[in-house]
Amino acid sequence: MGIYKQNCSYQTIIRIPESGPIMARFSRPRRLSLIALFTALAVVLNLTVAVPAPYEPFLFYEVWEVPILLDVLILGFWDGATVAVLNTLLLEAYRPGALPVAPLYNLIAQLSMFAGVLPVDRIARRRGWEGRKLVPAATAAGSALRTGVMTIVNGIILPLPYPVGFGSGLFPITPADVPGLLVPIGIFNFTIALYTVPLAYSLARAVESRYGGVFMGTEAVRGAEGLARSR
Repeated sequence: MGIYKQNCSYQTIIRIPESGPIMARFSRPRRLSLIALFTALAVVLNLTVAVPAPYEPFLFYEVWEVPILLDVLILGFWDGATVAVLNTLLLEAYRPGALPVAPLYNLIAQLSMFAGVLPVDRIARRRGWEGRKLVPAATAAGSALRTGVMTIVNGIILPLPYPVGFGSGLFPITPADVPGLLVPIGIFNFTIALYTVPLAYSLARAVESRYGGVFMGTEAVRGAEGLARSR
């Protein structure tokens, strides 16, 4: 959508953000290719990049969620959710972690973060927010919802018996242990979203610059010559 305004010797094109994914115009084969690409990238990053949290060595900061959220931003929720589910199935098969169902909990964390980011993103597009306002708002919403949802999930599953939780084995987690674990795990979930969301938006903006379209606020493109070349 464009509004054209003549201004003396040049023409200004003001592009109004749309309330949809950046690459919604992509063909189905291209979208499927991107889904496969982002899934592979997420798996590779999961296997190669991990930094232990300084406050809890059993928690690891990773970046594999960034390409999944990037897919959500440029292709939409359902395509991004598809990447998240495929990634979960692959992790379940090759690297489940301490619990066989741990990748499922990761999936819940991702979807809750998406549920916080996307409504803010939609509002921002409709109101024409600049990126410096959109990204902090989306980050705060994604971090808060992810932390809240996962605090509830962890409070329920941690004391349950293996393979659902850690309530059995040599060093079982009892209900009395749960409150002390929820604080560092909550900090972990909050801080993951604090860097995942801005990184995904930065990459999405780079994709928008490469392929065109509208992203992160009102954008002006000046120059009658540039307009003529684009036609």
